[in-house]
Amino acid sequence: MRVVGCIAAYERCTGIGLTEMKQNIKAFLHQLSAKLMMSPVKKLWILQRVTAVLLVPVVIWLGSFFHYGLTASYSEFSEWLLEPLNLVCLFVFLGVVVVHSYLGLRVIVEDYLSEQKLQRIVMHVSFLGFCLLIAGVILTVIILFFRV
Repeated sequence: MRVVGCIAAYERCTGIGLTEMKQNIKAFLHQLSAKLMMSPVKKLWILQRVTAVLLVPVVIWLGSFFHYGLTASYSEFSEWLLEPLNLVCLFVFLGVVVVHSYLGLRVIVEDYLSEQKLQRIVMHVSFLGFCLLIAGVILTVIILFFRV
């Protein structure tokens, strides 16, 4: 009963009926969702920029990785790489490079191949290739540094 009284009081004060208020709210929510929703192309564009920014500090770490790898003995380098921070940086670097290069290849394929079916085939094959690359790198790191 109290809710009905509040609605009636709102209608008297504003001159807007309940159905009109519902329509206004629905229109507002539709406009808001349209602004918040991003197209898949925009999401991929943003992801490529984020991976490019992430590459900067990881490439700096990669410089120390190569420097230490060239100057230290194998056992010292293995010990250094097995530290949690260095191991995380290595896998972050590998993951970011693979994602960034896949997104770049996707843009190239979409720009230069006009046939949609050929684009899908090339992207599926390249995705499979990148998955095999990730598996190979992970197995190489496991074999070299964990002596499995």
